[in-house]
Amino acid sequence: MNFIGRVFIKGQINVLTGLHIGTGGSGGIGLVDNPVIRDPLTRRPIIPGSTIKGRLRHALEIVLGTESQEVWRLFGAKVDAFEKKAAGRIMIRDAHLTDESALALESVDTDSLYVEIKTENRIDRARGVAEHPRQSERLPAGAVLDFEIVYSAWEKNDTIDDLHNIEVAMRFVEDEYIGGSGTRGYGKVEFNVLNVAYKSVDHYRSNEEGMNLSSSRKLWTQQAAEMMGFLPAQGGRA
Repeated sequence: MNFIGRVFIKGQINVLTGLHIGTGGSGGIGLVDNPVIRDPLTRRPIIPGSTIKGRLRHALEIVLGTESQEVWRLFGAKVDAFEKKAAGRIMIRDAHLTDESALALESVDTDSLYVEIKTENRIDRARGVAEHPRQSERLPAGAVLDFEIVYSAWEKNDTIDDLHNIEVAMRFVEDEYIGGSGTRGYGKVEFNVLNVAYKSVDHYRSNEEGMNLSSSRKLWTQQAAEMMGFLPAQGGRA
């Protein structure tokens, strides 16, 4: 099996309802109970690449099955009884707030920098009273983050299926959520693909930049396959 090249899928994640991805701990005494994870340098909230990848994998497992070879090919799998793992074909970067979105959030009177504070209570149904209030930070609806998915291609036929499955997984996640408390309305998102690029093994050998196109959700899989020479270009282009 020979390495063919890499496809770079870039775009934005639009946050449609408040999104929470926690640090796994408390903010400390007198602070928010459930803070969001932030970039340590900018203090801006992020969506870790591992979170996006996990949600996309979960989505594709529902569609194709947990034992699907197509899922394993994209996301990796155990290969023997000793828990040795084979790497998948996609890498997903951490998603960071766009500068425009960060500036917009800085100008809004939110409860904390870049985030809102959501207070929730546990309801004692027997007594009909709220108890144990807990505060969580959320990235507000309307926030926009940049994302990048990098796909490594090894086989022509596999690649066409893999690109299609990435799109399938994104569509599925859009109808679910990213982050915590999704069943309570958190974390609805929209993926907006803006650019698709391709760098072949020859581009790496010759130190060339590769091919780069503006794109959209409707076109990116077709454009990626065309750039790789796997499908004829639309309109008779070479």
